[in-house]
Amino acid sequence: MKRKGRLRGAIFSLAVCAGIFCAWCCVLLMAGEYNSARHKLNVHKEEVQAWEACRQTKPSYFKDNSKAVSSSLKKYDEARNDPWMSLPKERLIGIFVLAALGSAVVGSLVSWIVLSIVCLIIYRFVRGLALCFRVVLHSA
Repeated sequence: MKRKGRLRGAIFSLAVCAGIFCAWCCVLLMAGEYNSARHKLNVHKEEVQAWEACRQTKPSYFKDNSKAVSSSLKKYDEARNDPWMSLPKERLIGIFVLAALGSAVVGSLVSWIVLSIVCLIIYRFVRGLALCFRVVLHSA
């Protein structure tokens, strides 16, 4: 009975570690997506600002490159309308927290189930081997 308690404690500890790892991975992936969207917005914003400065200093060059300017404005609008950029900071933080908690819970449950099944299979296998050896030793 004491062994079962230790095994459950070990499985619980591993499940908690797996849950924390899943939450950490989820937050890192989401932060990477947010950072990528933020970087893309900053790059296109600087490009639009450069074209604006060009319009004021060299109007003829600006007019000659109207396709590039419109393309730059289009990319800037797309980056600004990215779902990550359109979220308010409070909602973004809430999404990060909920995703971390959700992935931690799911990661713990899945690892708890998998580890329990693996331990049960190992226990049954070892018990079967012990019974086979007992039968072989008694028949000899």
